[in-house]
Amino acid sequence: MNIKNISQKERGYLFGLLEGDGYKVYDKKSRHYQIEFYLNSVRDIKIIDFLVRLLKKIELNPNLYQDKRYDCKRIRVYSKEFFNLINKNISIKEFNKDFKIGFVSGIIDSEGHVNNKKHFIMVINTNKKMLDECKHFLASIKINSNISLRKPSLKDKKPNYRMYISVKFKSLPHLSIKAGYTYA
Repeated sequence: MNIKNISQKERGYLFGLLEGDGYKVYDKKSRHYQIEFYLNSVRDIKIIDFLVRLLKKIELNPNLYQDKRYDCKRIRVYSKEFFNLINKNISIKEFNKDFKIGFVSGIIDSEGHVNNKKHFIMVINTNKKMLDECKHFLASIKINSNISLRKPSLKDKKPNYRMYISVKFKSLPHLSIKAGYTYA
């Protein structure tokens, strides 16, 4: 793996996408370090293509699987080095502006919805601390956002939070496919 092959913004995107739609596990029995991303195989085709390009760019070998039960594509990577890199408990406060823009872009692509008619981007997640860090960062670059507790459904085990982000985010050089990729 060579993480230096991608920019800080692209690294942030990987971390954000993993935070939203990712999963990591170490299987002690087989001694495999596994990272998986679960994306909709119909709606998220461009996101899947972008993710695969990023993973190949850092010299990883992504495996794609179609989940037969759902419209879900699993992108799996086996790498101890990548696992150890993403397994650290990070706070986005520790990173530079480009990483943070990439992180928010990844969160939008994994957990977000862009409503151009009503002029907002909505992200739903259970990790309030991470959403608070995103809100603080967005405020520092003069992008309005707010977080509210989502009315829980009967199947929700953890509280969910909604974060509304101003579509002004789209004017930044971001990486979000859903928000209209602007960074070359």
